This record gives sequence, C-alpha cells and structure tokens, in this order.
Amino acid sequence: MFIYTIVNIGSEKLLKEEVAIKYPELSFAYSRPGYITFKDNSGALNLNSKLNLVFARAYGISLGKVDKNNLENEIKKYSIDTIHKFSFVNGESSGKFASIGDTILDVLEVKEGEYWLGMRKAYRCSWLVPGANPNLTLPKSAPSRAYLKIAEALIWSNYDCSKNETVLELGSAPGGASYAMVERGFRVYGVDNALMNEDLLKNPMFTHIKEPMQKVQDSDIPRPCHLLVSDVNVLPSLILGQLKRFMSIRPSIHTVYYTLKIGDKISVKEVLKHIDTFKTFGFTEVKATQLPSNKSEVLLYGKK
Repeated sequence: MFIYTIVNIGSEKLLKEEVAIKYPELSFAYSRPGYITFKDNSGALNLNSKLNLVFARAYGISLGKVDKNNLENEIKKYSIDTIHKFSFVNGESSGKFASIGDTILDVLEVKEGEYWLGMRKAYRCSWLVPGANPNLTLPKSAPSRAYLKIAEALIWSNYDCSKNETVLELGSAPGGASYAMVERGFRVYGVDNALMNEDLLKNPMFTHIKEPMQKVQDSDIPRPCHLLVSDVNVLPSLILGQLKRFMSIRPSIHTVYYTLKIGDKISVKEVLKHIDTFKTFGFTEVKATQLPSNKSEVLLYGKK
C-alpha cells in the first residue's frame, strides 16, 4: 500500500521530516514538486485512515501510475462520488466541489504526460476542491495578500460565514484579511499600531484599534466577540500568550485562526511543540495545515 500527498511546492522536505517523526512506518517512495508518495510498511492503513499531517494539504491511498493513453479507461473502473483532475504542470483543474463524506478520485498530472491516480475521503477541515487548492484570485482592491490566507482558511475549515459574527484581528495592517472578512459579512475590529487601508477605514463594518496588541484592554474589545484571527510576525512564544489572554478576556471567542511563522529558524519539531501548546487553550478541536498561499507559515485552527 502506498500513500500519496499533495504538498506546497518548497515544503517537500518539511513533510518528509514530519512523516519521519510521526509515522516512521511510512518510507519515502517517489516525489515530484508538490507531490510525494510513501510506502506503508505496517500494512495497517486504508482509505478511512486519518493521518495528522501539517505539511500535506491532502493525502490518500495511491492507486499508482497510469499511462496517458489508458487514463480515461482507468478512471471509469472506479465507482466514485467525485472526480478531481489537477495538473502540477500548468495548474489546470476540473471537478465539482466535493461534499463532506465523499470519496474523491484524484487524477494528478505530476509532470507532463505522467499521471497518477489516488483516492481520498473528504472530511471537515480538508480541501474539497481539485488539487487541494481553491485557486483564489487576489482582488485588485485588497490591501494585501493576507486576503488570500484568511479566505482559504475559511474555505478549508468549512466555516459558515452567514452568522454576522464579530472578529478581533491581531496584526491587521494594512488590512488584507480584514477586507476579506468584512466582504463576507463579519464585523471586524483590527488591532495594529500601523496604518490601515483608507477604504477599509471608511467601511462601517471595520473598527481600527490603533494600539500594540499588548496594550489592548477589556474595554477595547467588542462584546460579544466570536472569532480571533492572528497573523503577526513575532515569536510564537509571544503571540501564544496574547492569544490565551484575549480568549480569557472574551470567553465568547469560539474559533481561532492563528498563522504561525516558521521561516528557516524553527524546526518541524518546534512547530509540533507550538501546536501542542495551542491545544492546551481549551479547544475541543485543533487542526493545523499549510494553506496554498502559505510560504514559511502554518495555519493553526482551534474551535471550542
């Protein structure tokens, strides 16, 4: 049995290191940029097995390499809920949005003319789109690329944006994520001592708390507050303490999206350690992943 994974290009080494730590029974088999397979030496894994992998955007059971001329005939052999086609060569994709619980057949072109098939289950907090990538386009009016990260995070976590909820965002300047959340109907309070986008400041759904996060007090924070979003470029040890403080000030916060900056100085073991610390904050569910728009970053998602 072989396992296939879809990984951010450039994070292949991180995924291999993570697998070696968590699943030593999996041995590296084959890779192309963005695509890695592992052999299951335990014989215990199957389609319904869940792997806790941060650096794999998607994973499943590999069905092997398929000759291009026989591709369509091979696809027809499988009775499946959803078929997703994706090319790592040119980024082209096709296939409907899967439903949670569906079995997905991934048809992946890993290099020109080389196709691999794989099968995976669609879970909550998993990508239900071809290539594990919604291929969002950054609007010209968006103040920064943080727009893409929070938009992807909401899709990946299958978050219901129709509740008219209130968000406290740490490190909001210049306003990319705030812009995306306001656009989706959230009332956003952005915490940042830096300047915000002028158009965003004019939006009645946005309020700027022009203070460093360490100085924000109870009276500054909206009541009720439902979500906490953080994309701050400071040491994880510093921001984790602030996340815990804000959650204690507003117990009504039920969901947290935290972007963990990793860069070259934080090892995979340290990333996993920070995730373990995050788990102690009273969540009933904690997930971590690399979003398609993440570079040297990891998204942590916590839900009470």
